[in-house]
Amino acid sequence: MAASGAGCRGNAVNSLDAIVHELGRAAARARAARYAVHALVAALAWVALVLIVARFIPFERPAVAAVGVPVALAIALLAWLIRAPDAAILMRLADLRLGLKERLSTAWERRTESGPMDAVQLRDALGQASGARLVTAFPVRVNRGEASLVAVLAIFSLALALLPNPMDQVLAQRQADRLSQARAARAIQTAQKKIADSPKPTPVDPQVQKILQDAAAKIRQADSPRKALESITPAQQQLQKLTDPSTPALSSSAQNLANALSTTAAGKSAAQAISSSPAKGAQSLRDLASQLQSLSPRDREELANALAKASQQAQNSQMRDSLSKASTSIKNGDTASAAQALNDVASQMDSLQQQQNTDQAVASAINGLEAARQELAAQADRDAKGQGAQANAGASASPGASPGAGASGAGNGNGNGTGTGTGTGTGSGTGTGTGTGTGTGSTGSNGSGTGSGSGAQSTERVYVPGQPVPGQSQNDPTPLGPGQDVPLSPYSQVIQAYQQAALDATDQSLIPGSERDLVRQYFSQLGEQSAAGPK
Repeated sequence: MAASGAGCRGNAVNSLDAIVHELGRAAARARAARYAVHALVAALAWVALVLIVARFIPFERPAVAAVGVPVALAIALLAWLIRAPDAAILMRLADLRLGLKERLSTAWERRTESGPMDAVQLRDALGQASGARLVTAFPVRVNRGEASLVAVLAIFSLALALLPNPMDQVLAQRQADRLSQARAARAIQTAQKKIADSPKPTPVDPQVQKILQDAAAKIRQADSPRKALESITPAQQQLQKLTDPSTPALSSSAQNLANALSTTAAGKSAAQAISSSPAKGAQSLRDLASQLQSLSPRDREELANALAKASQQAQNSQMRDSLSKASTSIKNGDTASAAQALNDVASQMDSLQQQQNTDQAVASAINGLEAARQELAAQADRDAKGQGAQANAGASASPGASPGAGASGAGNGNGNGTGTGTGTGTGSGTGTGTGTGTGTGSTGSNGSGTGSGSGAQSTERVYVPGQPVPGQSQNDPTPLGPGQDVPLSPYSQVIQAYQQAALDATDQSLIPGSERDLVRQYFSQLGEQSAAGPK
């Protein structure tokens, strides 16, 4: 009987454990729903905060928003695990919510006791529990306030995501800038690879590679394409220092030598070799030096005259001296000295070949830098246009803007003011600021200026002083006697030279394409006005 009682009590305890397990699963489901809503509220609040901040500070919204969502879920999961109730709490909550009047909690507390009433109380608790739906003690519920908050945050976040964000243009520009700088750096890397793969390596190749590598690194690290442009010109200047300034003169002297030798029977093959490459020319000159003794007197005379002519035309002093010595020695019959002089010329041709190889490597590097410059200048131009469009939009939207006072004259003129303006008239004046204008009509913006001057008839020739034209010699003006007028040049005769000088200057400086277009447009309009002059 005692054994039978102990077995019944063990089965009851097992049933009590089953009740605890079932209550634990129901409580876990209820807590999971509650913490899931908490996590959803936190995630949506984070997303809304990110979208709000993103309207004032440009940054990558998806990446930042994606960081907060898993963090909120992880915190909710951790709280769900830590705050799991123990068996005693589950029993008390079940008694309270199912109306079991502390039967389950009492049975759980005395499950190890063996008093006269413990078995009866345990059977009574199990009987009451078997007739109740234990899962209803922990129903899955969602707080209405939290549900409403979730809906509000979701709608608010969706609206922020769909409405235009002024920072999107900033982010797009930054992305375009990064891509442009990456393309510019790749252009330089392409030049590096071309130099490395060249079949004619030069001693300066390591220095060229280092300059290009540093330039590419600076371009990638620059804050903007305009800043990256600042690293192009110094790199080109460093590359140009690697070239030999005497190369053009030596190359010209070699070509003159080839031209002179081409008129002789003995030196025709050497002339062809020199025209092909300095290295081949050097070998051909050495062959010619070894054949001097076998040449006929007439061939020697022709060769001496050709070498004398090449010596006179040589721009390189060392080659001039060697050619002169070779010519004189041949005329004197000293073939040994002539051969030595021709060998010296051959050595100079070898040096020329090395210099030309260096120039090719430097030119290839500079071409890579120019490709990078074009890419960066184009992007800087696009950035400037985008900023200009924003500024124009802001100016047109701002109320209270009023045009400044205009200026008028009696022909083509220029004046100084605090803004820019156009007017009909010729004359000159001074004021507070700067401003120039030509054309018809009289308008000005944000500027004021006063000026005085004497007008000129439309048929008169007007002298326009300007900057000297690069590449042209500047002669001192002819002294004028008392009462003599300044000699004037017609406008149509000088405009083309000034236009070409301005365009050359813009091509050699860090000026975006839009600025160069303004220069071209300016001179184009001047040309149209000249063509449409008085008939």
